Amino acid sequence: MIPAVRSRRAFAFGLILLLVAALGWWWTGAGADEPAVPAERSLIVQRQPFVATLAFAGKVAPGEAVSITAPFDGAVRAIDFTYGARVAAGDTLLVLDTQEIAATRNQAEAAWLKAHQPADDIANWSRGPEVAAARRRVRLAALELARLEREANESRRLLDKGLIPRNEHEGVEQQLMAQRMTAAAANDELADTMAQGSPAAARIAGLELDNARAALRRSETEIGQAVVRAPASGVLVAPPASGAKLVEGPLHPGTRVTRGQLIGTVARDGGLSATFEVDESDVNTLAVGQPVIVTGAGFAGLALNGKVAAIAAPTEAATGPTRFLASARLDPLPADQAMRVRIGMSAAVAVITYQAPAAIVVPPEALIGSAPLARVKLRAGGRTIERQVTIGRVTPAGVEIRSGLRPGETVVWTDPTTPPQQGAN
Repeated sequence: MIPAVRSRRAFAFGLILLLVAALGWWWTGAGADEPAVPAERSLIVQRQPFVATLAFAGKVAPGEAVSITAPFDGAVRAIDFTYGARVAAGDTLLVLDTQEIAATRNQAEAAWLKAHQPADDIANWSRGPEVAAARRRVRLAALELARLEREANESRRLLDKGLIPRNEHEGVEQQLMAQRMTAAAANDELADTMAQGSPAAARIAGLELDNARAALRRSETEIGQAVVRAPASGVLVAPPASGAKLVEGPLHPGTRVTRGQLIGTVARDGGLSATFEVDESDVNTLAVGQPVIVTGAGFAGLALNGKVAAIAAPTEAATGPTRFLASARLDPLPADQAMRVRIGMSAAVAVITYQAPAAIVVPPEALIGSAPLARVKLRAGGRTIERQVTIGRVTPAGVEIRSGLRPGETVVWTDPTTPPQQGAN
């Protein structure tokens, strides 16, 4: 009996231990499955600056740039510059051959000399040889007409007296009629000759002379521009890779250039800009004059300030959304900072699209619902209430409250709860 009793006691004791272990496992496991109590946070509302920005990737570009173009058609004789190098105002960049422009200048001078003589003749037309000859012919015709009229009168008197035959008188009358026609023709010729020196004709001759003189001066000016110099101090930037009348390939002695061909641009000292592309979904948010802040890895530690200067037409894209090209004009930099910022460096452009110097701002987590029925929780007098608010701009850092809250009030919210993890030990 005694061994049986001991055996039953040992079995009961083991069973009790097993139940205690199971109860402990259940207690700890159930506690692990319960979600953590969310932490409550609060904020005393105060007015503070509020800024909304849009960020874009861009590049540093020339700001105030001066284009350098070929003054005339010709070949390059000498080159004394390198793209990307700094130049001073007045430095010699290249020299063009003047053989072709010299021939053009000679032709312009010949045209000017040819136009000069007719202009002088028209200016003194009434005293010129053509008018004088026409007047002499009129005078001679008038004298001859007067003589024939006297002869015809005498012939008629003699005919009436029967001293000459009728056919002799008729011959004199025919001569008189012919001379009258000659005199009339001489007067018409004089009138036509005088008309050649009219104010309209003088104006035409003067314009032709002015055109010839302008062409000659232009040719002489272009010959004087055969030595192309830097128009301003700054960095000489190569022309873009595409477009009309641009340099095709690197310049070297012997390369032909045409009038107006873009050789390069000089980015003035102290004048830089940033160019960046804007998606069509953001373009209506931007406006000329908005402040920008430009940073970049190449000039780490510097924040360049400026303003949006232009928003150009969209760039052509085969696929994808339409993108607009925008540029921002940067404020002048001190000399030590300007040396660190180089044209072509990549840049991060932050455009300030909205800013309020004294706004009421709450965290996005404190907002319940969405506009126009957005609400927040307030703690007042030991209890929590909800109040509807009007929201303004929304950023990841905060939400602008335009009405519904006053400075000094306490906004409360709870952090988002984390769902329990299954099978956690």
